[in-house]
Amino acid sequence: MEDRVGVAWTETAVTDLLARGSKGLARRTGVSVRTLRRRLRRDGITLRELTLAKRASVVLNLMQRGLTLTRIAARVGLSGSPALGRFVRREFGVTPAKLAAQLQQVPRRAPR
Repeated sequence: MEDRVGVAWTETAVTDLLARGSKGLARRTGVSVRTLRRRLRRDGITLRELTLAKRASVVLNLMQRGLTLTRIAARVGLSGSPALGRFVRREFGVTPAKLAAQLQQVPRRAPR
């Protein structure tokens, strides 16, 4: 699925954004960092907001898979599990343990 920035948000694309920031995302979209920021601004979103949204999405996905906090932190470009804990509390309003417990209660859709 491609969004308004012109990126098909594969796991690799999200990893590029989280690990390499605006330079990695600009390279993936084939534009300069300045053009990328201009496009985002035109669409009413900042690079920081985009990064936080994608990071939150990946964190939820990895927590559902049951990865450790240390591995999740590394995959989303955070320095370690304490930084992940702060991120989860800020973005979701609960501790990582509570979020993981809530995610385990949500029934998964059966594959088609």
